[in-house]
Amino acid sequence: MTRLMRDSTNLNDIPIDGTELVAGYVNGLFVATKEDFARFHGIPHVHIDVLGTDPQDAGVLDFEASNVRIPDICATWVKRRKAAFPNHYPPVIYCSRGQHTPLFNAMNAAGLEVVKDFRFWIATLDGTKMLADMTGVTAVQFAGEKMTGGHYDESIVFDDDWHRSP
Repeated sequence: MTRLMRDSTNLNDIPIDGTELVAGYVNGLFVATKEDFARFHGIPHVHIDVLGTDPQDAGVLDFEASNVRIPDICATWVKRRKAAFPNHYPPVIYCSRGQHTPLFNAMNAAGLEVVKDFRFWIATLDGTKMLADMTGVTAVQFAGEKMTGGHYDESIVFDDDWHRSP
């Protein structure tokens, strides 16, 4: 079963109807507050670290040009997250489809195995919902503002165990 996740720099721009998971930032310029998330009562919340400094409060690290840009930081972050929460869902790295392979290679070079140690949230933003190789892919962000018609992005979540509904 797949679920629809929406994220935005402003959670108030995300429609509640149809949203099955909501994602927001724990740090950086667009921090989502508890009050912002409270709008989505009963909908699981996904927390994103854009600086690579908060593996305690976020299960997702944002690896892209405007945020964390160095694959080695991703590996260190994953190791810190796993040490803090050894029995939780593996840390998830958000990245574009074009950065998937270089990031995968850097993580492997650091001794980290996809699925076991980390997973991916891949951005395509062109309507593509599946990759040729879905190994370790928890979610695919397939639609940006131009496709959603609002100030939010949409992703398909493929793993029911990630942020299971209460």
